[in-house]
Amino acid sequence: MILRQLKELIKKEILILLRDRQTILLLFLMPVALILFLSLAMEGVWADKLTGRKIQLVIENESNSPQANLLAKKIKTHKLIQHIDRPRGMDNDQIFADGKAHAIVTIPKGFDEGDRPVEMYFDPVIDAGYKMATRSLITSITVEVVMGIDNLDTVIAGLLIEKTKPSREFPSPLQQNVPAYAIFAMFFIAIPMSVGFLKEKKDGTLQRLFTYPVNTNLVILGKIIPYYLINIFQFVLMLLVGVYVMSHLISFSFHLGEHPWHMLPVTMVVAAATTGFGVLVAALARTPEQSSTLAATGAILMGVFGGIMMPHVLMPVVMKKLAMISPMYWAHQAYLDIFLRDAALVAILPKLIVLTLFAGICFYVAGRRVQWI
Repeated sequence: MILRQLKELIKKEILILLRDRQTILLLFLMPVALILFLSLAMEGVWADKLTGRKIQLVIENESNSPQANLLAKKIKTHKLIQHIDRPRGMDNDQIFADGKAHAIVTIPKGFDEGDRPVEMYFDPVIDAGYKMATRSLITSITVEVVMGIDNLDTVIAGLLIEKTKPSREFPSPLQQNVPAYAIFAMFFIAIPMSVGFLKEKKDGTLQRLFTYPVNTNLVILGKIIPYYLINIFQFVLMLLVGVYVMSHLISFSFHLGEHPWHMLPVTMVVAAATTGFGVLVAALARTPEQSSTLAATGAILMGVFGGIMMPHVLMPVVMKKLAMISPMYWAHQAYLDIFLRDAALVAILPKLIVLTLFAGICFYVAGRRVQWI
C-alpha cells in the first residue's frame, strides 16, 4: 500500500515536470551547450597549458647558400614550429596585426661568411615567455648548423636532465567541463522543485493531498525522489556526452581514471546535496519568482567560487581558499580526484562527508521553516 502510494506520488511529480518543456531544456540542454561550446572555445588554452603551443613562424631565406638552406629546413621541420608562408603583399606589421604569425625569421645574405646574423622580428603583443622560448629555440638550431652538431639536445642531455613529474592537478578540457557543468546544472534542479512546490501550495493541491490517508513523510519523499533521480540521470547523460560525443569533437580524450566506478557514490551524494539545495530554496522563498531568482543566483555564485567557471588550479591563492565555501567545489574536486589522481574511495570520503553535511543542513533548515499547508 505504502509503496503504491509512493509510486503514484513520484509519477505525479514526473508528469508535472515533463509538462514544463522550458525546465527540461534548462536541465539537460544547458549543460550540454556549456560543455560543447566552452570545451571548443578553451581547447587552445588547454593545448597551450598541457602540450605547448606551436610557434608560428614566417621564414625568409635571402642567402640560399647550403648552410642557410639547412638552417631554414631545420627550423621549418622542428616539432615545435609551424611554418607559415608570407602572405602576398603583406609587410611584417600587417602579418602581426592580422595574427598570421608570432615571429619572422630572416636568414640574410652573408650569413655563411659570418658577416650578418640571423634576424628575428616578434609580434609586439606576444607573451614574454613564448618570446624567450622562441629565441632560445632558434638560437639552439642556429648553433647546431653553424657548429655542425646534429642534435644539440643530445649534447646538452649529458649536462642537464629534466626530472619534472607529470601534472596530476591540471585537468583536460573534458575532465574540467563535463563534471563542472553537470554539477552546475544539477543545482538548477532547485528552480523547478521550488516553483512546483510553491505553485501546488498556492493552488491548493498540497492541501487536497493531505485530505487523503497519506503520511506526510510519504508526500515529502514523493516530491524529493523524482528530482533526486533526475539529477543522477543528468550526470549520467553529461558523462555520456563527454565520452562519446565531445571526445570526437576536440583533440583531448576523456580519461576517467583507474577507478571510474567511484563516480557512483560521488554522484549519489552530489545528487543529495543538489536536492537538499532545492528543498531549502522552496522553504525560504515565498513566491515562484523569488524561488527562481534565489536558486539561479545561488547556483551561479557557487559556480563562480567553486572552480566551475574557472579551473580551481588557475585561481589565485585567496580564491582557492574561498572556493571551499561552495559545495560545488567539493563535488567537482571529488570527480577530479577520480579522473586525475586515481584516488581510492577513502581519499574521496572527506569530500563526500562535507557534501552530506551540506545536504543534511539544507534538509534540516527546510524542515524547520517549511509550512506544508
